[in-house]
Amino acid sequence: DAYTTEQKTIAGYTFKEVQGSATGTFTDQAQIVTYIYTKDPIAGGDVTAKYVDTDGNKISDDVVKSGNVGDAYTTEQKTIAGYIFKEVQGSATGTFTDQAQTVTYIYTKDPIAGGDITAKYVDTDGNKISDDVIKSGNVGDAYATEQKTIVGYTFKKVQGSATGNFTDQAQTVTYIYTKNNVTPSPKPNDHSDAPESSKSNGNKNDSTSENKNILPQTGDNEGLSMVGMISGLFLIFGTIVVILFKRKRQD
Repeated sequence: DAYTTEQKTIAGYTFKEVQGSATGTFTDQAQIVTYIYTKDPIAGGDVTAKYVDTDGNKISDDVVKSGNVGDAYTTEQKTIAGYIFKEVQGSATGTFTDQAQTVTYIYTKDPIAGGDITAKYVDTDGNKISDDVIKSGNVGDAYATEQKTIVGYTFKKVQGSATGNFTDQAQTVTYIYTKNNVTPSPKPNDHSDAPESSKSNGNKNDSTSENKNILPQTGDNEGLSMVGMISGLFLIFGTIVVILFKRKRQD
């Protein structure tokens, strides 16, 4: 008997070819006729390759790839001036799906020498009281300066940023101190080279001698004063007597 097979219309597929006899006659053996179809293309979600630094900042244009679900994709690592590739997050290769996918290439910035940080230590008049401390590093690196303990001085304030990040410019941090007040210690008495006992004895003798000299002088002065007063009284009395005697004679 004769037979006939039919090509089907299958949603999502397109007929491609048939293998075997689409029509023919039956035999005493089983026969297979194969209709082959290709799947209709279905647009997949885009695959986006991003290029960023370690802080997530964009350093190159994104690359977007499109394809049908099931198709293979490949993303590429770029060479970016001033940066070194570090790692990739996501699948660098794979197949498109019905969902969008992201592949992120992360880079570190090439080190760039920054300006030095100089920590100065001065008094309130700007005079240097301790050696400078100089710190070096790359642009973007963190730095920290330190307050010193300086003998004879008390920290007052800091001018500039004690901590921060290196830039392409030199920076200065100034620590200002006030000078401590110093109380002078008492000086020993300046004596002659004579032994202590001799000085002491000598002082006593001098004092005694002075007292001896002074006391007699004082007594003499008092005696002279008394004599003068008595003489004056006698002189006055005598003058009065003479005057009275003369008047009596005249009378």
